[in-house]
Amino acid sequence: MHRGADTALYEVGRIEVAPALQPFVEHLWWVRWDLRGQPARTVMTIPFPSLHLTVERGSPGQVRHGHQMPATLVHGVPTRAFTVHLHGLGSVLGAKFHPGGWAAWSGLDAGALTDRVVAAADLDQRWDGIGRAVMAVEGHQEQVDLLHGHLTTLSAAPSEEYLQMRALVQRMSTKPAHSVQDVAAGAGWSPRTLQRRFQRLVGVSPKWVLMRSRLQEAALQLEQDPDADLTELALSLGWYDQSHLNQDFRRVLGTTPGKYAERARSADPATTLA
Repeated sequence: MHRGADTALYEVGRIEVAPALQPFVEHLWWVRWDLRGQPARTVMTIPFPSLHLTVERGSPGQVRHGHQMPATLVHGVPTRAFTVHLHGLGSVLGAKFHPGGWAAWSGLDAGALTDRVVAAADLDQRWDGIGRAVMAVEGHQEQVDLLHGHLTTLSAAPSEEYLQMRALVQRMSTKPAHSVQDVAAGAGWSPRTLQRRFQRLVGVSPKWVLMRSRLQEAALQLEQDPDADLTELALSLGWYDQSHLNQDFRRVLGTTPGKYAERARSADPATTLA
């Protein structure tokens, strides 16, 4: 959110993964910051239908997402804007899984983690061991290579069901349908089967994924043109009217499109996009 904000205080990066890991993981990413002696910063992101495995460090005694640092965590899909308050010295190295990719890679139900951040050790001791191994080395590239290697070692051949789901979510993000029934028909599944597979593999409903894609586009357009007509924007992206756009925007992002546009004009550096 608010890509025009000042990100000079953060070091952010990502790398693509090797072919063996590509069916499951979109990329590895990292962010590092040093805010010692400076005010805390709030980072907000529009949620993707993706789970993340992260290796996180912080200042001594620091608690993040309800877990004391350092920690290896699994982030379920957040159904509202993802917010984290950064202060002191810290870093995160993570793997962003494709929608459905974490469930396919791990064999666990993604829906059980929606709106939750849990310690990796509570789900699989092997993942906690990966985090400890990564934290045991000092060099940044060595950490990235180690995480990449361990994740690749634990990968198996993806199932046909998952590959169908991944392709479906990709189509929904690039050419959003107007209803769940349209999505189900395009996939050749019944609406009930679609709902069940989304909940287990992706962690959220197909309706949420459709709405999220529209919100992403609405936010981008407001950042590029804060004076855009909100009624026209709502209708062009598939909402019934501006009121329905306002409702979804507020529920997921915690603000209205009008206020979001105002902040885009000022490019408030206290709130930025990771």
